[in-house]
Amino acid sequence: MASHRAPYPAPGGVHAVTPPPTARGASRTSAEGHEDAQTATAARPGERSTRITYGGASEAGTVRAVNQDTFWMGEIPGKGVLGVVADGMGGHQTGEVASRQAVDVFRSALQRSRAHAPAAIARSAQAANLEIYAYAVEKPEHRGMGTTLTAVLIDDQVAIVGHVGDSRAYLVRDGAIEQLTHDHSWVADRVRQGLLTEDEARRHRWRNVITNALGATATFKLDLQHFEVRGGDRILICSDGVSMLLSDAILTRIVSDHPPQLAAEGLLAEANDRGSPDNVTAVVLHVERVVARPKRYTVPDHDAEPSSIDITETLSGIREVEDAFPVQSLLNAMRRQPWYPYRIWLVGSLYLVLLFLIFSIWRGGG
Repeated sequence: MASHRAPYPAPGGVHAVTPPPTARGASRTSAEGHEDAQTATAARPGERSTRITYGGASEAGTVRAVNQDTFWMGEIPGKGVLGVVADGMGGHQTGEVASRQAVDVFRSALQRSRAHAPAAIARSAQAANLEIYAYAVEKPEHRGMGTTLTAVLIDDQVAIVGHVGDSRAYLVRDGAIEQLTHDHSWVADRVRQGLLTEDEARRHRWRNVITNALGATATFKLDLQHFEVRGGDRILICSDGVSMLLSDAILTRIVSDHPPQLAAEGLLAEANDRGSPDNVTAVVLHVERVVARPKRYTVPDHDAEPSSIDITETLSGIREVEDAFPVQSLLNAMRRQPWYPYRIWLVGSLYLVLLFLIFSIWRGGG
């Protein structure tokens, strides 16, 4: 069932300047008390490690009085550096509640999870979805609430992207920009079908109708993908209030030419100059240095298009993620061998050969 954002978002934005605490502002959030961005490293102080700086900002925009967007950025110990943006939907304060719950539950679940990074993202999104859905069921005034959620977790040389809705993640590399996520929206579906152009989709009266959200139902689709991280990469995560107003060229220029916090604020300023009819939120991660480290999980050989996984109340979708990123072990290595499906036949054959040899030796000795 399609979901639609309410015309009146509620106040608030979320941003962590020093993980794990979270800071909120009534209409705008940024790296308060810091001139530039925060820095995260993925190893003990003094060791050569992956180095990432990040910044973020959120505003209600020039038309709406309140802000339904929520974001967070910071280090998740043992997992990597996380950036996440959620854009809530629902009447009055409902959208703000949904986006805040999504980010808080997602981040907390990710911190607690003992699963490897890809599976932890899927489990955390599942936890956030069930929390929002249960809340709406218990409180009729919030029925129909939901939210987008787009998260990027940088685990040294591997980035994992989890995505629901029409907020976006972009990769800016060597002066070029690539949209990593596919919008889950009515107009995006029509663009992929060739029924609308990108320009028509931006101006369409149903451009805010999304077809997949956290909390709207007990199940949802999670787009999951990975890519190899390189030094110099910049990752932008933003709500559709930014992406629908700014061209790829503007996004690339601002993200490339400024440190993360100034870039995030610059994107919002550009959107506001264009009227920003929706809330505007941007998180920018700058990978200054990458140090490759062994991972608990096996990464597919090549970067791939997002896999769309049905996440329900059961573990079926989680198992699908675990199969796609198997834990590195001798048993899993054996399972990937071409002979593994025939293991029982092979073991039986070896057993018969062994019996034959024993019998031959026994007969020869007799």
